[in-house]
Amino acid sequence: MKQKLKFDDVIELLGGFGMYQKRLYLLVVIPAMWCAIMTIITVFTVGEQDHRCKILGLANDSYKHHDEYTNNSAPKLFDEECSIVVNITGNVTKKCDSWVYDTSVFTSTLVSEFDLVCDRKILQSHASMGIFAGALVGSALFGTIGDIFGRKVATCLSLMFMFGGHLGTVFIPNYFSFIIMRFISGIGNIGYWNSAVILSMEMASPKKRVWTGMLIEVAWASGEYLTVFIAYFVRQWRHLQLVILDESPRWLVNKGRKEEAGKILTHIAKVNETEKLPEDIEVCEDDQPIKGSFLVTIRKVLRSRVMVIRTLIMLFNWITVNAGYYGLTLNSGKIGGDIYVNFTVSVTMEIIAYILCIVFLDRIGRRTLHCSCMIIGGISCLCSIFPVIFGNETHQWIIITLSMIGKLGISAAFADIYFLSAELFPTSIRSFILGLSCIFGRLGSLASPYIADLGLLIESSFGKALPLLVFGSMMLGSGFMALTLPETMNKKMPETIEDALALKRNKSIDRNNPEVCMELTKEHLLT
Repeated sequence: MKQKLKFDDVIELLGGFGMYQKRLYLLVVIPAMWCAIMTIITVFTVGEQDHRCKILGLANDSYKHHDEYTNNSAPKLFDEECSIVVNITGNVTKKCDSWVYDTSVFTSTLVSEFDLVCDRKILQSHASMGIFAGALVGSALFGTIGDIFGRKVATCLSLMFMFGGHLGTVFIPNYFSFIIMRFISGIGNIGYWNSAVILSMEMASPKKRVWTGMLIEVAWASGEYLTVFIAYFVRQWRHLQLVILDESPRWLVNKGRKEEAGKILTHIAKVNETEKLPEDIEVCEDDQPIKGSFLVTIRKVLRSRVMVIRTLIMLFNWITVNAGYYGLTLNSGKIGGDIYVNFTVSVTMEIIAYILCIVFLDRIGRRTLHCSCMIIGGISCLCSIFPVIFGNETHQWIIITLSMIGKLGISAAFADIYFLSAELFPTSIRSFILGLSCIFGRLGSLASPYIADLGLLIESSFGKALPLLVFGSMMLGSGFMALTLPETMNKKMPETIEDALALKRNKSIDRNNPEVCMELTKEHLLT
């Protein structure tokens, strides 16, 4: 008699997370570190440098105090950072067109090389936005490629975009070329990250899914540590910029490609040194393992009120976690204190967040942890207004501390949202939904540098707290909305729309429904 098994059961029979999965995981995790480096490197390559107008007629002018050139009784030769005195007696000023920069923190950044100051200050935010705009396109492009052509194709193709755009950045001749290269890099960056996360989670057993999902996040944080370490010693931005896979058998089964799925499953069994599968089994997967299943499932989602509401809630949460995570990361250099210390503490908060996820995801649940982190982080960010109103400059450490607590909460929520997204939607559209989520998430990340730079427009203590107030409000609202989502802890990954709806009703998945099973015989499971 044929055994009817869910794909998760097949993975368990093949060793759960054996040598094959570990080998695959190592291959996808290493490039994941570069995803982090390429995304957040603008904290340093576009780092702010103190500046002043270049003094007219003074050869080899460098950034020094004005009193070193003239005595205190003489009129100033320049006024502040953006205008210079051209007529001393009449005190006439004009906007300057050349500057000198403080090189005590950064030897050179995009700001000093292309004069992104004064009237061009907004271009600093545009520079950080470039990679997020690319990620918006990459989310749509590779999310669809992953579901139609496979996870392997999406992973390999995205790597080409990612490294090509990153290396091209080193040789750019002007500011706009930088934006273009960052855009190309962003396309591949998010495409690789999404494909890698899905591929590693689909290959792992349910018991190991939290570990696979969280360790790749740790790889991201490790990339951030590597970035700040290298950036500390390499202060010139161009120098700083320099510094084989199988297809997912779950996806192959979903597409009805029996022979290919059978070969890979047999290979997994051999590498993991487990007993081979029974000669005749039925792998219960998507209910439409035929051409057009992608569009069929999409139509089913749109016809279900529950699925539409669930999708909208998830999309808004994706906007928030992207805006909050990237915004608080970019803001770490603008809240006072040493930028390298702030950034290191910020990354440490991420590591702690991922440890918390590993400990609690399988104990209190995905939804509970996600909502708790969003709400706690949101409250922390909102509380930053109090030291601004009632404190002074000596209380700057309170704002920094509250910002770091917010970073802790949003980092944990960002890690957890991948589990929620992957476990709430069926296999045939999982990559598409994750891609769609990332598209909306990129709207948040696109806005993040502008929100983080609000302090540049409002030069006061309140300006430093304003970004935290915006991020905190979004986090608080998203956290309460997510309370309406179903819990997915200890549940099989849904493989049909019916499975996904069963999560809401807290029902178990029917393993013996012949309409959701596809036969794999000994002809497909080659020995």
